[in-house]
Amino acid sequence: MVGPNSSRPKDNKSLLKLYTTPEVAFEVQSENELLFLHALYALMDENLGFIEANFCNRILNFFVVLEDHWDTLVDVIENGSLPKELDIAEDVKKELNSALRPDPDRAMKLRKIKQDHDQSLIERKNGDNQKDDDDSTSYKPSLARRIWPNLHTILGSETGAFQIYGKELRRRYIGQDVAIYSPLYAATEGLIGVNPNIDGKEYVLHPEAMFYEFYPIDDTDEEDVIDPSKTLCIEQLTPGKEYEVIITNLTGLYRYRFGDVVRCVGYHHEAPIIEVAYRKGQFLNASGERTSEETFYKSLSKTASEDWGTTIKDYTTVEYFLEGDRKPRYVVFVELIDSSTDNHVERALTKKEKMQLDTEL
Repeated sequence: MVGPNSSRPKDNKSLLKLYTTPEVAFEVQSENELLFLHALYALMDENLGFIEANFCNRILNFFVVLEDHWDTLVDVIENGSLPKELDIAEDVKKELNSALRPDPDRAMKLRKIKQDHDQSLIERKNGDNQKDDDDSTSYKPSLARRIWPNLHTILGSETGAFQIYGKELRRRYIGQDVAIYSPLYAATEGLIGVNPNIDGKEYVLHPEAMFYEFYPIDDTDEEDVIDPSKTLCIEQLTPGKEYEVIITNLTGLYRYRFGDVVRCVGYHHEAPIIEVAYRKGQFLNASGERTSEETFYKSLSKTASEDWGTTIKDYTTVEYFLEGDRKPRYVVFVELIDSSTDNHVERALTKKEKMQLDTEL
């Protein structure tokens, strides 16, 4: 397993033996250097089964670092020595180097894996691998499963704003071979729900973790002031409705509004089944319309796929106001991938394409 083991791994030393990254590496504070080390020790272990982080964007960053530094990482495995230019403390580097051993066989295997994977991408782009989906001979494993044949699960949240990174992980690195599973819905304030389905994005509320109240989003006013008499308990939720979560816990938080909005999708016995909708405050509000992040992403994703023939790699948007006669509007910065060629779209959107997004919104 490779993963951060939370932000304070030394508080969970008993779990560190589950990870490929050695304890001393967690003393590295810079993200790129630590991701480089995570990638290195993951590549060294052919039997890796899990990759873990809190959110899918961090796992995507892990794979990007792995791909960007592939040759250097494989050289380290072959020679058993960290690169001199790796910017980490000398005492940490010395301790890590003392435990490294050259593994030319693994390095040779990794080079062959990358070569075969790159060739399969070329064949796919050239249309040489257009066979019936039911034809088992057309199957090509993802890069992740080529490297780690036993990898079966990515542990990380892809709900809410992180959906886009889960899609990019599947498209570029893990395909449909590896499940993305978020086992817990939790916050700094405590455990909220448990996901019973490895392919699911819904959580069964944990009724004993803390005391919950739910405020109907439909009753929220423009000043974001709530009427305490309108809060609901767990048995009073209506499937399909959205609610702000309010918690009271044993550490002293009383009727605390921590900002999450959830959607009730049903009940498991007497416990609500919920999915994370969005964070409060994450709205586009150019003229009082209050477009949620979830709504905007679904509209953009649908338009990109059905009208533009593309997939979204990443995006950001903001309200834009100008003095004069110009109406308030959204400014969208979007990075697109051509669905037919898998190449980046390097052009501005046409007026027609912009109108298609406006229509969908």
